[in-house]
Amino acid sequence: MTGAAFRGWLGGVLDFATYGVIFPGSARDGGAVSQQIRNIDQSKGRWISFRFRGLAENGFVVSGETLKMKIEFYSNNGANYLDCATRTIDGEIQTDRKNLTVNGDYHQGGAAVWRSYELEELIPFREVDCVKVSVFYGAASSKLHAAFLIDDFSLVQRSASLTGRIDPAAARAPSARQASVDQSNLIPLGGRWYYELAHGESVPTASAPLTVTEENADRLFYKSDRLLNPFLNNMTAWLRAGYRDEAGNIVSKDQFVPDNVVLTFKGDGFLTVKARNLPNHPTAKFPGFNPSYIQEFNRIYRLPLEPVADPKAVAMNASDRNGALPMGGIGMAVNGVVFYNPFDATMADASSIMDYCCGHPSPDNRYHYHKYPICVNTPFVDKGDAHSEVIGFAFDGFPIYGPYEAAGVMAKDSTSNPLNAFNACYDKERGWHYHVTPGKFPYIIGGYFGKVESSNLDHLRRPFGPLPSYGGQALLPGPP
Repeated sequence: MTGAAFRGWLGGVLDFATYGVIFPGSARDGGAVSQQIRNIDQSKGRWISFRFRGLAENGFVVSGETLKMKIEFYSNNGANYLDCATRTIDGEIQTDRKNLTVNGDYHQGGAAVWRSYELEELIPFREVDCVKVSVFYGAASSKLHAAFLIDDFSLVQRSASLTGRIDPAAARAPSARQASVDQSNLIPLGGRWYYELAHGESVPTASAPLTVTEENADRLFYKSDRLLNPFLNNMTAWLRAGYRDEAGNIVSKDQFVPDNVVLTFKGDGFLTVKARNLPNHPTAKFPGFNPSYIQEFNRIYRLPLEPVADPKAVAMNASDRNGALPMGGIGMAVNGVVFYNPFDATMADASSIMDYCCGHPSPDNRYHYHKYPICVNTPFVDKGDAHSEVIGFAFDGFPIYGPYEAAGVMAKDSTSNPLNAFNACYDKERGWHYHVTPGKFPYIIGGYFGKVESSNLDHLRRPFGPLPSYGGQALLPGPP
């Protein structure tokens, strides 16, 4: 770390948080945090993806476009500098503040959440055997001691670009959008799902179904306007000290959970998902203003591989009096955490009183989202400069995309391809699909546009009775 950057606790007393790096917003000259990685073996792939998780507190402001990510390339294990790539990210923060503020508690502060920032680059020279990754900023003039918080540096080396880019020296496919995947090795799994066989791997059969974990999630693809890996980096989690385990016991020590999400393709027309419902991002400490815990579950969901629009589908009316969406889970994010409808047990709007990742637990200790959870990673970080990517699936099998219909255009505001009452629209590349609508009811989906798989439903409309009052207070006061 250099300049004003320092290491500190990235949360308040009501956060499950970690120590990380803090960029104070009152720094005259800014600062940086960097890490160098040696012994890069280019035979493992020439694409480098640098990602970190950051939170720009309300009021954090830098002078000019000076908050940036950088990848520097070296030879001789760091002795000789060769080249670099940078990306400015304060523009993304301003875009989020403009478009996502209404996603927050009582429609305020929805951009001041944890989210991922990413820079992907091709290693430019064969001599490169060392890279240095950095986040840095210049002078800041922030209000109320606001800061930029940094956690979870990640550097991943791959043989193919995650964003559809190609190596100009190896352009071998007619379509640049698909060239990053060797489609000759793809096998169809049903609907829009495909799998890339490894060398010597057998084609899955009904008697030997395909199981997907974090180990092979980079080879499971969903066909959108291009091939996506929606579950990549989302299948593991931590069972945190202070959570409850599956048996209901208070957890005393953090435990890594490698199988938080496990997928199985059995050849029966469904994607079977086993999910423990543990968030893979920071959360508030519960109980707090919310008296419930975050608990580990063990649920099975069946998502139709070829979802079908239901001609008898009905969207929600006022307070969901027609029962178009049940209480409990209505779908799941790609990290295995369930989506709920927009209401609490009293049928009041439940989109407020959330933590910094837009979630909270229900009275049965089930962590869930009522609205767009910007903290949920996708392999393609949503910068608002194109159509959003898949962030989850409704229980009718149709995908749920992020908020953008096109560059700078949220689906909720689109006039060229407007959403219907279900929060769904159609285009030829993606077919029918849902969009989340930050700050606009019904937030996730307005009803099942497709034929729902009934085994996924909790079958109870009001299982918990009235929710306790939280006194109208926001769940988190914010980091100090």
